[in-house]
Amino acid sequence: MRSWSGWRTSKLAEQRSLRVLFFISSMLFMLVAVWAVWNEGKTRRPWKAYQQEFNRLESQQITRELAAERSKLNAPEVRVALAKLQQDLKAAQARLAGPESAKVQQLLAQREAEYTEINRQAQFIKSQLDETLYWVEHAVYEKKDPAKLRVKVAALEEKLRELTTQVDKLSARVEEARDGVKRFQTDVDTIQSRIEELNAPVITLERRLESIEGRSPEIKQMVVEGLATNEFKVPILTVDRCATCHLAIDRPGFEQAEQPFRTHPHREILLGNHRSARFGCTSCHQGQGPTLEVDAAHGEVSHWDRPLLRGDFVQTSCRKCHTDKKEFALAPVYSRGRQMVEDLGCFGCHTIAGFEKIQKVGPDLTRIAGKVDPSWLVRWIKQPRAHLPKTKMPHFDLSDDDALSIAAYLLRASQPMPALGSAPKAPASVERGREIVSTVGCLGCHRIPGIEAKTPPVGTPAAVSPAHTLTSPFAPPPSPEDQDFAPDLSKIAGKVNAEWLFAWLKNPKQLRPTTRMPDLRLSDEEAGAVTAFLMTLGQKQTVAGVEREVRRVERIAAGERLIRKRGCFGCHDIKGFETSEKIAPDLSNFSRKRLLELFFGEAVQVKQTWQDYTFWKLKNPRIYATERVEQLMPNFGFTDDEAKTLMVYLKSLSADRVQPQFQRGLSGEERAIQNGRTLVKRYNCNGCHVIEGQGGAIAQYYANETRVPPPLEVGTMHEGEKVQATWLYQFLGRPTPLRPWLDVRMPAFGLSIEEATALTNYFAVMGKQQVPYEYVSVGEPSPELVKAGRLLMSKEYFDCFTCHQQGEKKPEGPPENWAPDLSLAKRRLRPIWIGKWLKDPQKIQPGTKMPSYYPDGPEDILEGKEDRQIQAITEYLMRSGEN
Repeated sequence: MRSWSGWRTSKLAEQRSLRVLFFISSMLFMLVAVWAVWNEGKTRRPWKAYQQEFNRLESQQITRELAAERSKLNAPEVRVALAKLQQDLKAAQARLAGPESAKVQQLLAQREAEYTEINRQAQFIKSQLDETLYWVEHAVYEKKDPAKLRVKVAALEEKLRELTTQVDKLSARVEEARDGVKRFQTDVDTIQSRIEELNAPVITLERRLESIEGRSPEIKQMVVEGLATNEFKVPILTVDRCATCHLAIDRPGFEQAEQPFRTHPHREILLGNHRSARFGCTSCHQGQGPTLEVDAAHGEVSHWDRPLLRGDFVQTSCRKCHTDKKEFALAPVYSRGRQMVEDLGCFGCHTIAGFEKIQKVGPDLTRIAGKVDPSWLVRWIKQPRAHLPKTKMPHFDLSDDDALSIAAYLLRASQPMPALGSAPKAPASVERGREIVSTVGCLGCHRIPGIEAKTPPVGTPAAVSPAHTLTSPFAPPPSPEDQDFAPDLSKIAGKVNAEWLFAWLKNPKQLRPTTRMPDLRLSDEEAGAVTAFLMTLGQKQTVAGVEREVRRVERIAAGERLIRKRGCFGCHDIKGFETSEKIAPDLSNFSRKRLLELFFGEAVQVKQTWQDYTFWKLKNPRIYATERVEQLMPNFGFTDDEAKTLMVYLKSLSADRVQPQFQRGLSGEERAIQNGRTLVKRYNCNGCHVIEGQGGAIAQYYANETRVPPPLEVGTMHEGEKVQATWLYQFLGRPTPLRPWLDVRMPAFGLSIEEATALTNYFAVMGKQQVPYEYVSVGEPSPELVKAGRLLMSKEYFDCFTCHQQGEKKPEGPPENWAPDLSLAKRRLRPIWIGKWLKDPQKIQPGTKMPSYYPDGPEDILEGKEDRQIQAITEYLMRSGEN
């Protein structure tokens, strides 16, 4: 224990000095205050530094622009012009201050005084007249004699008429004098405005520089109303402060600047249609709008499930408002991904919004037994790419037993084939079949070995302008080795039997009503020859015991279980599975899946992110398989680029929906174009025809360009502007020869009424036809015009029938120079288009062999008037050669 004496010698608390403690504490408080101010102004306000840096960049840009404008002003011709204007201005100002101007102003003042005096007198007389008229009415009411008053009224009216006449004359004289004064001032104003116009760019830039110097850092905030909803689907306000740092998003001139100072890509299109004040930034780019720190604003922090979309993923936001649209010129990766989903048939196993009514992508297997060899079927199911390397059929990694079992069920459940026509008994020529395949149009869709291209492909990217590549939905024509729209026929003989193939060539719809394979109207002899040729491609590889094995009951039952488990019915029609449900998860909200909802299995090498999970799920689904959890998704053999493209589309699949006022439906024209493009792709119309500047792959197989199908949409030539819609609709349903010299045939696709109507509307809209189904009439024929038209087309003048067929009458020249049948013009062509075509065919279709006869038409017909001659030919054609 401490002694009493020791306690007495220690100082009391109130006697101790606290100076050191107070000093340390005050220093600590001061340091904390300094740190807080520094942290608040610097660390937590990086946007201030960005704004200062942007001010510097903008100032540099404006300084360069200002120097350029000043150099323009210092150009000798501009300096001379300015000096002349300054002299003219001084002269005009001198005239304005001179005696002549003073005289005119004095005259104006004098006339205004006269006008004022007479007008005042007129107003007084009018007041007296109003008073007298009142007393007249009063006298009548009091039943007194108003005669004297009426005399006074008449006198006042006469006096008012005289004064009114004087007022009108003086008013005109005042305006005349005022115009004289204005002439002096107008001269000054006109010259000043011209000087200001020349100096305006410099003055504007100088003012912008001044405004930059006077700027102070500020938070730039946009409040977006009603675009987003909360968890209860109630519209809410959201705040975006992205423009606080991204200061140049809507300013030209910073396209090459570093972020965050870069101009928004495609600024005029995107921001012109999506105003920032209405849509904000995070509605498309995601991120965390209210925050101002970089990582937080980009949403790259914990517990924020909407991080910034980078690269191609930004394209996925288009789907939020444009749910009906399939393709976007400025979202090519998203558009390709959607097309891949449609082509590959992902919707067969997965529920995906927007694909509910799309037809299955695989062939109908309900009659498979009458078509294929059992051994081939087993090999195909086991390893489809061994037969067709570019097939859409994925690899299921099945065992030999599994493949046998599935084949067994398919063959057992197969329905009998319909009554098929028999092939000709006479032996068919293989060479004749090769010739038919090479010419009638098979090569527009199929890859066939041994038939080589004769000319370079047309419509390659180099031949297409950059502007067009943004709008055309069609890819350039593929090279022969890459042609995979329809199955590769190089091994077809190992797959099908000759009886089925003959019947298929004669009438594909009879065997599969939903097939895209058209009817080429082959005769029995032609179909037999083509069958003979195709049956030389490949050979059957029969495996001993397969036919016996596939008839075993237990194997058939196992095959049924495997088909149900693997979901083969998602792509194929299979007997017994007509009402089966999809086997894979619903993808309609896949982009919003949280990590805990994604099964990574034992794939520790895959990063725990949505992007990495999805990429490897597409590349190799079985990477996530474990001993207890089987992965049923097959392997499509995607390349890295294909997997990334599909991943972009999957990122767009979200249940989030914007409010109706933000949704953008398709207009009538847009829907017609989209539906038409879908059908053009479905039936591969651009395999033969050039449409919207692309396609025509079949032209590679013809040495003579006159033998290929004509373009339908190229340059300023549009089929919908050229032909009558009624004729086109009928032609699509039942094609009739227009160019009999062509070996390639327009096939009959068996289009439904809706499909033929959609294609007709598509071409009409592309041809800018507002009323496509018009009644074509050129009024009562003028005998003079019809006679002149017949004469102009005769041998004495244009000699049109040297090239053009006329009904059954063939042209006189060689087939290479033949042109379409003009006897069909009345039902086929639009009169207005005929006139445009005759005037300048090269402008409408560059490279056409049709000569141009105008200007410099014949002088001795219709007084040499070009428009009258063109009208005459049109009248003659639309009357089908009437006299």
